[in-house]
Amino acid sequence: MATFLFLVNPELAYDPYPDWERWEPLIAEGKFPSSTWNTGMRRQGIVPGDRGLIVKVGREPRGLVGACIITSEIYLGPHWNPEARSVETGYVDIEMREVIDLEDPVTLDELRTVAPHVLWTPRQSGTRVPDIEAETVWSILFDETGDSE
Repeated sequence: MATFLFLVNPELAYDPYPDWERWEPLIAEGKFPSSTWNTGMRRQGIVPGDRGLIVKVGREPRGLVGACIITSEIYLGPHWNPEARSVETGYVDIEMREVIDLEDPVTLDELRTVAPHVLWTPRQSGTRVPDIEAETVWSILFDETGDSE
């Protein structure tokens, strides 16, 4: 099982845009809302069962704002950004497992303390997180059963 970084920038118009307000109560009830997420330039190497850590970039506060389980292989679709150089991009289907307030994330400083070898603000989604660091961060979010703390 691999873990990948997925980015969200509130200043950009995503389609679909993450729906934290709708997802948070569902997750609290033990439900896992489904969505899709862009994989950036990555076109292979993500499989069902892999995990995603969602990091808010752009304006402050920046940091970890969510976690998900990947439920599909990568597939191509129209690029979410009409100004992008490429007309298509990679996507995966996901099930959200945790959402953290976009205005109160696990900060980049906190992430760098527990996983200093990870570039937490890459230019695009799809960056693989080294296994040891991924386990450390995942354990901050979840207990051993995979449930939110």
